[in-house]
Amino acid sequence: MQRLTQIQAALRDEGLDGWLLYEFRGLNPIALDVVGIPLSRSGSRRWACFIPAQGEPRWLVHAIEQSGWAELAPQALTYVSWAEWREGLRAILGSAQRAAMEVSPGAAIPYIGRVDAGTVELVRSLGVEVLSSADLVQVAQAVWTAGQLASHRHACRELLAIKDATFEHVRQGLAAGEPRSELSVLDFMLQEFERRGLAGYGAIVAVNGHAANPHYFLRPGADTPIRRGDLLLIDLWARQPHDDAIYGDITWVAYASQAVPQRIQAVFEVVREARDAAVAFMRQRLQAGVTVYGYEVDDVARGVIARAGFGRHFIHRTGHSIGTSGHGNGVNLDNLETQDRRRLIAGVGFSVEPGIYLPEEDFGIRLEIDCYVTGADVEVTTLPLQTELVLL
Repeated sequence: MQRLTQIQAALRDEGLDGWLLYEFRGLNPIALDVVGIPLSRSGSRRWACFIPAQGEPRWLVHAIEQSGWAELAPQALTYVSWAEWREGLRAILGSAQRAAMEVSPGAAIPYIGRVDAGTVELVRSLGVEVLSSADLVQVAQAVWTAGQLASHRHACRELLAIKDATFEHVRQGLAAGEPRSELSVLDFMLQEFERRGLAGYGAIVAVNGHAANPHYFLRPGADTPIRRGDLLLIDLWARQPHDDAIYGDITWVAYASQAVPQRIQAVFEVVREARDAAVAFMRQRLQAGVTVYGYEVDDVARGVIARAGFGRHFIHRTGHSIGTSGHGNGVNLDNLETQDRRRLIAGVGFSVEPGIYLPEEDFGIRLEIDCYVTGADVEVTTLPLQTELVLL
């Protein structure tokens, strides 16, 4: 089982008696990941594992699948009937009165809500208070090791270099009168990813009004040329080619001229202020030893944009967890799409990417950086920050 010592320390810190992991046919991938088995080995019957705040994990598996659990859970209790399942749960819970499960009150954090209502009802009928495992999931899945942090920093350095090379590629093409387009720039970036030995890579290349779509992706037959006076947004992500490597993820914007129109400049400055306010808020609170929650950081960035009159044009969360599959299972900076009340705990990483999207004005601005919580501070891992639009 992964990170058992850290999980049990977190249980004690939260005043919980234990964590009850429940899984049935892939309904709870969090449980599978924490105990360290693939779905193919999980069996066809429901199982449970109770991790107490102290002591060894206690297992409950179906009798006909007991042999499949022999290596991982040699002392597992077994059940056959539904009545034995109920009593088996009572047995592995023991004297526990407060247990965490993958539930999310009010569905505030849907990434965590993995246990069906009937199972939660059953556990509560045994006299156990069920609480959310949201922050335990961070400890188990979202805290980076030292090696993962190093892999993330490497990915970020490579992405920043690709960003620079891409903008220079566009600049040279415009200067020489050579055609550049969304598709040709994307092809150039993909070749750079490949040349640098990165994996899981991808990119958004968006010109003018396409940048007003946060998830714009090129479609066959819909290529758009890049000309003088165009705004160009690039969003790129990748990681090193090994399973535990952590992604980097950045977004920069450029303008193909010697001067930026006043309206675009003004919107850029609001987005930049929102990004920097979010980082300053996290840094100030963490350095003061005050707990920071994901929804609070979103409120700070969103407040800057709303006060500037663009609130309805910021249509996504401020930031997402970063992990081995791009978006991780840790805290998001979100009080819009969800209300993420998870804490920013030491060892987690996430993006900060406020944006203003104005399709009616044929442009959008997003600035994306990555951050890592060191404990009493937050490190921006994608320096330098973009402070002005890049001129092409």
